[in-house]
Amino acid sequence: MGANVKILNDTYNLGKIVSSVTITNAGTGYTSAPTVAFAAPVGGTAATGTAVLDGATVDSITIDYEGEGYVSAPTVTISGGGGSSAAGTAVLTGTNAPNGSTNALVSFYNGGVGMTVDASTLRGMYDGTGGFKKFTISAVEWSVDSPVNISFTGTGTTDAINVSGTGSFNYTIPNAATQPGDATNPDIVVTPVSGIDGFVFLKLTKEDFT
Repeated sequence: MGANVKILNDTYNLGKIVSSVTITNAGTGYTSAPTVAFAAPVGGTAATGTAVLDGATVDSITIDYEGEGYVSAPTVTISGGGGSSAAGTAVLTGTNAPNGSTNALVSFYNGGVGMTVDASTLRGMYDGTGGFKKFTISAVEWSVDSPVNISFTGTGTTDAINVSGTGSFNYTIPNAATQPGDATNPDIVVTPVSGIDGFVFLKLTKEDFT
């Protein structure tokens, strides 16, 4: 018995990158360059950087890798090097018109438990400050031996489509759910009846970027 969600493709195009760091506190007492760490974006890749000292203080941070997939400025952590108190703020650059999509395969094997396409783990989704606030469904394919309900969640839940047997639906299904105002992301929920076998394949488009 069981069910499984497999993300086959997850894209976030034209996302923001870390272009620089503004030093807000140079710190004191450094005897060697401290380690610099950037928080990673959801589903993306963290930037990296190197601290440059001026005597016993941090003068600047050189960006070694700009990262990929940021929707809001990451936390910058400066540690080690024998000193303390240095701090900085990451500066992002990038497009104001990003786009993205997700393809998900939901499989059931004598299953009966609802499965969620968890937006909070996917690239470019809303993190409480910015990102895509919801999915729409651009296409669905399925082959199941019992009925399945597919719905949108956010603050409030709205049905998207009910499917059974074998088929496909290649039209956009808009998401009418009210979206949250914090980092709790809206998801897609696939709810079967007990003892189901088969699969549902979803093509999802990321929408409502802030």
